[in-house]
Amino acid sequence: MKNLIFIIFSTYLFAGPPMLSNDPFVPDLYEFEIIVAVEGEHKDAIVRRIPIVDINYGIIENVQLTLESAYVHSEEQSDFDSFEVAIKWLFYENDFFAIAFNPKYISYPVDSIFNEGEAYEITLPMNFTLNDSLDLVADITFVHPFEGEHHYEFGTYIKYKSDKHSYFVEIFMEEAEHQEDFFMLGGVGYMYQFHENVAFMISFGKEITNSEQRATVGYSGLQFVF
Repeated sequence: MKNLIFIIFSTYLFAGPPMLSNDPFVPDLYEFEIIVAVEGEHKDAIVRRIPIVDINYGIIENVQLTLESAYVHSEEQSDFDSFEVAIKWLFYENDFFAIAFNPKYISYPVDSIFNEGEAYEITLPMNFTLNDSLDLVADITFVHPFEGEHHYEFGTYIKYKSDKHSYFVEIFMEEAEHQEDFFMLGGVGYMYQFHENVAFMISFGKEITNSEQRATVGYSGLQFVF
């Protein structure tokens, strides 16, 4: 029960908040998007990042600069030792389809379900607008760790919007050296836009592949746009 309570009020490791998969959209020119959150995972051990500060800025038209840092809590360490820097370029968008190019550098010194050490990543996030209330997001990521073999990740989710509420259902897949078998995770999420510039986000995921001990991940955070 204690672990379950922690997981419900925690977050994904490299979320496109509130889900693992990343959408292609960026802040407006000179606009800030700041996310303050906590996160965690539980499989062989519990790893927490509390707090996380994720700063996104519309540095030029259709281009976002991301800087993220977090305090890592685990059996191995407790330190501000998690860092990400990234650029996202929304290079094509129309009424139905949008796609971006999103290279990043990640330093994550504590072994986790999704990250292991330092890595370069290149993601192609896409959004399909199915109707006024329904979007399909999909991304594919090439991961090149400083140590170990490169691999690919794929994520997709459906987003349903109703007034101030958004609901998410996601599938995330990965095959990597640090995974014993092909890894698949199912997740659900919720966002509530309770102010024009502030939203609350929460999500929860569970490993659905054949594993003796299935991973559990979760999310909780606030998003500020100004």
